[in-house]
Amino acid sequence: QIVQMARDAGARKVYLASAAPPVRYPNIYGIDMPAAEELVAHNRSVEEIEAHLGCDWLIYQDIEDMEAAVSEGNPALRSFDSSCFNGHYPTG
Repeated sequence: QIVQMARDAGARKVYLASAAPPVRYPNIYGIDMPAAEELVAHNRSVEEIEAHLGCDWLIYQDIEDMEAAVSEGNPALRSFDSSCFNGHYPTG
């Protein structure tokens, strides 16, 4: 809806940027999230998500860069749960 609103307001190009990687998997540890099939990024490439959203360019944060930024911000953190981005659940 945001993309269409921007176009209706006269935008010729619509670029979207996310400070997080694409959320491709649900959180199974108690955070209320949609099922995997309901997530816009589940089983879609960035290009497919662009087409689905109708935007001209979509930019996501890389998981590795996000992890590096978090580690730099708090060196005491050795690992953290990024399962909603990569599907690797710490408890298996």
